[in-house]
Amino acid sequence: MSTPLEVKTWGEGRSNYVAIHGWGGSHDTFLPLVPMIPTAVRLEAPDLPGYGRSALPERWQTEEVAEMLAASVTLDEPVTLIGNCTGGVIGAELAKLRPKRVKRLVMIDPFAYVPWYFSIFLKGTFGKMAYKTTFASPIGRFFTNQALRGKRTGDSDLTASFERVDHGAVHSFLRMMYEHEGPARYVDLDIPVDVIIGEKTFSAVRKSSRILQETLPNVHIHTLAGAGHLPIEEQSEAVAKLVFGND
Repeated sequence: MSTPLEVKTWGEGRSNYVAIHGWGGSHDTFLPLVPMIPTAVRLEAPDLPGYGRSALPERWQTEEVAEMLAASVTLDEPVTLIGNCTGGVIGAELAKLRPKRVKRLVMIDPFAYVPWYFSIFLKGTFGKMAYKTTFASPIGRFFTNQALRGKRTGDSDLTASFERVDHGAVHSFLRMMYEHEGPARYVDLDIPVDVIIGEKTFSAVRKSSRILQETLPNVHIHTLAGAGHLPIEEQSEAVAKLVFGND
């Protein structure tokens, strides 16, 4: 039996949403949306394996992570999944494993593949040292965030969440995503997929949105003017409107 994850729940409505954070994140990723949760909605946001107080998976595979997710959230009725960044892939995996329990998938600034520059962090001892220098060090996080200022708005911080993570788990999560077979795995998903991207985001995310639209049958892309890679923080109201719709 899969080990349950720690789950934060907001709202008491009957319409259930499950929010899945991405690489280096936590349930806190979705805090900017909380004030805009409609009264009809309940939003469940788990910490993925190795994040927060959630247990590590037995195997670092997307199917294993999705099974842990399925064991931890409410799937009594079909839900809407919200996947931020690489959380979109975990959402697609859950929809594949539990197709009758998922009615819609929202992917926010998703990576459909791991860009070459992330693979540097997976090259043996050198890669682990490069990762620690970039993400496990306060100075490294500061300079990385500064270097990526063109991919965010002025006040947002692309590396802040890495201050509070298990870096061993985060590194393993990255390797899992690097080894993933890609969007073709989800070609049979028969649900609406809304892809929300920031206008100023990474070119790999823009390319990913096109790949998803070409691969999956029901993809609609929404581009938010002025937003970077963190639309939930940078354009909270616009994201909430697209996510919650008529609820």
